[in-house]
Amino acid sequence: MKHIMVYAGSLLLLTACMNGAGSTTYGVENEKAENEEDALLAGNAYQVTMDDSFERLSNYEGGGPDQRMFFWQEAMADEFDFNLDTTQLLREEVPTIEINPINKYEYIFVHDYLDFDHTEEEALEVKEKVKQDVEEGTGTHLEDIKDAYIRWVDNLVEEEVTVLTNEESDIDPFTYMVKHKTEAGTLRYELFGEAEQDYIQATLTIPSTEEENEALFETMLGSLQSITFDTEEFDDNAVMKETPARLAYEPSNNLLGEYPEVGYSFNFPEAATFRGSYPAYHVYRYTFGTPYEETVEKESDIPRSSDLVIRAEKLENAPTREEKIRNRAAEDFVGFGNNYVRTIDYLHEEEEFDTGVFTTAVRAEFDGYEEYWFLKEIDGHVYEVFFDLTFDTEEYDELREDYFDVVQSFEITDVEE
Repeated sequence: MKHIMVYAGSLLLLTACMNGAGSTTYGVENEKAENEEDALLAGNAYQVTMDDSFERLSNYEGGGPDQRMFFWQEAMADEFDFNLDTTQLLREEVPTIEINPINKYEYIFVHDYLDFDHTEEEALEVKEKVKQDVEEGTGTHLEDIKDAYIRWVDNLVEEEVTVLTNEESDIDPFTYMVKHKTEAGTLRYELFGEAEQDYIQATLTIPSTEEENEALFETMLGSLQSITFDTEEFDDNAVMKETPARLAYEPSNNLLGEYPEVGYSFNFPEAATFRGSYPAYHVYRYTFGTPYEETVEKESDIPRSSDLVIRAEKLENAPTREEKIRNRAAEDFVGFGNNYVRTIDYLHEEEEFDTGVFTTAVRAEFDGYEEYWFLKEIDGHVYEVFFDLTFDTEEYDELREDYFDVVQSFEITDVEE
């Protein structure tokens, strides 16, 4: 009965939000390309006007490529009980909208021309063929993408799949819409369309508890149909994807299980390359991996990229503890390849070294590179910043400055001292 009341309350709240909601325009614009190849792979800028009952998640939280947009129905997401086992079940209880552009040049090359044995001359010919295929709109690639999705569904569920075209139903600017149910009974609508440089695959999911909520589907589809790739139609006041000044983890009452119960934030390291975050939606671990421009020799025992990891963990889940790393023997510092530690510095013992909020700071120097650990244990949790840097690389100074800014800008929240 409790769950029925919760769902009923969610439905009332959802309906109220939709009836009284406005809308917000969100946009994706591509970085300025430095050469022709980058321009081809950049894809199309686009905007979409979304009902305000839906909230857009940052790609730093939801993952995915830069052009992806992901929205969830905010009121119901706030009631969903997240733990690491149920995160993937989000769409069974929360309406979502996802937009995934697929670059035409990359797709056609991989599916029609990929061959690792191309000579340089052949590779140039293939490049021209791909450009010609995109410009002339040859092939049935959009239909192929749709058919591949249907085959994927058929392998997963026995539910009937319904396919509609824009000639049969009002789904423009999309060409196809595939409707089916998942094993959990969630209604899923997969839409396929195309722009000048991209194929567009978009997903609407509606929980089984909302199956008869026609107003919800119309709101979601209507928002999705507002998508535009025409720059002359763009809203100058659209909310654009921007690199945030700070990244954070904020605990809330609906985060259960292994989720940390304390929060943190830090300045975004602009010189670093964002690699990913964990878990999806409510992130408490951020990872950066920055390749070095001048490739380190493969046979050397030196990292060829610089890693930065920021996390908070409950004590029982923390891979590194303060006392343990302070007392770690030199032979227990595992180096890259066959490398071994040369020196160990305990930076928290140096009065002039700014470790920010961290009470343990250890530097280990190996042959050709260095690793740093910054840790603080408080209120049953461990905060950790780890990074490595390879000497004699162009990126060393800039990355080092940004990494120390992460450490020194790190703030702890939701903690009782």
